[in-house]
Amino acid sequence: MTRTTSSFEPLVDGFSGFPIETRPSDSSSSRSISWLLDAVERHASAERDALDQYAQIGTLSGDPVIALVMRLILEDEERHHGLLKRMEATLTDALNWTHSPDALPKSSIPQPPVAKALAAATHALIEEERTGARYLRDLAHREKDIDAGLHSLLLEMMAMDSEKHARLLQFVQKRLAARACADDGPSD
Repeated sequence: MTRTTSSFEPLVDGFSGFPIETRPSDSSSSRSISWLLDAVERHASAERDALDQYAQIGTLSGDPVIALVMRLILEDEERHHGLLKRMEATLTDALNWTHSPDALPKSSIPQPPVAKALAAATHALIEEERTGARYLRDLAHREKDIDAGLHSLLLEMMAMDSEKHARLLQFVQKRLAARACADDGPSD
């Protein structure tokens, strides 16, 4: 773990590149954006190095099971790296008053009936993901002794993905519900 005492550099976790401090000391918005951009850039750089190591371990192991697991990790990390790069572009745009095509998308507001219907559909998907996660965990428990635990591990990983999807869908549902309420306006 790297620690610096300079008032300009946050304490940094050497493994992930993210600051240990969760908030910048200065409350200025542009300073906060700059601080977050620096943290995201550090993490993306550290992750870029890890991508090569994941691929190398998978290739050099000579074990097709290890190669499969490393490829699964690599695919997730590549997706994470892509999201970090988009976050970097968005933060850079905020600092420089620009708009990059690589930045995270700006939102458009659906019409109230569409937002309400989409919020309801999203709620059903959240429940489906949660149910799927429970089912996959149950299967993982039953399969724990098959193939040295590989099936169980993969099922557990899919359950975690389902839980992640449910969390993302909760964000979508809240956003849609807020838009539906805002578009309805105050009622008399």
